[in-house]
Amino acid sequence: MVEVQIGGAEQIRALARQLAAADKGLGREMGRALTKALDPVTKAIDREAELVAPSGYRPTLSRSLRHRRNLRSAAREASVRLITTAKGAAENRDLPAIDAGELRHPVFGRTRKTKRGPKANPWSVTRVRAGFHKRGTASAGDEAEKNLFGVLDEFADKLTGG
Repeated sequence: MVEVQIGGAEQIRALARQLAAADKGLGREMGRALTKALDPVTKAIDREAELVAPSGYRPTLSRSLRHRRNLRSAAREASVRLITTAKGAAENRDLPAIDAGELRHPVFGRTRKTKRGPKANPWSVTRVRAGFHKRGTASAGDEAEKNLFGVLDEFADKLTGG
């Protein structure tokens, strides 16, 4: 699991208080708009993952990437989180290791015989270009931040009637 947090906590917190006080049903609408504002980051992460993965692993990694967005607003903090995971056949893929440049995988097509039948060889490590997640968030972070503040401005205008 890899997490990204984007600032603007004070603006999100103040707007959440106003939405709760106004009770115009805008809270859910704002939450959806804020999570949608993170789309450029998720697309950039997916693009970077395709560039870094070896050709045989590229479709597997691309299909398994999932991005969960989480909007939290409390008395002392507010955050919009993007949590990236990748589901594997038996366990989650180790995204922090891949982001660090190490892709762990079984050796394709090689098995060894055991008393209970054929068994795959131990796992192997392939070096890949490090930083796919960091590059994805860095390349689209400014656009996502601009989108987030645009959403906050839009909903502040709706609350003030402007």
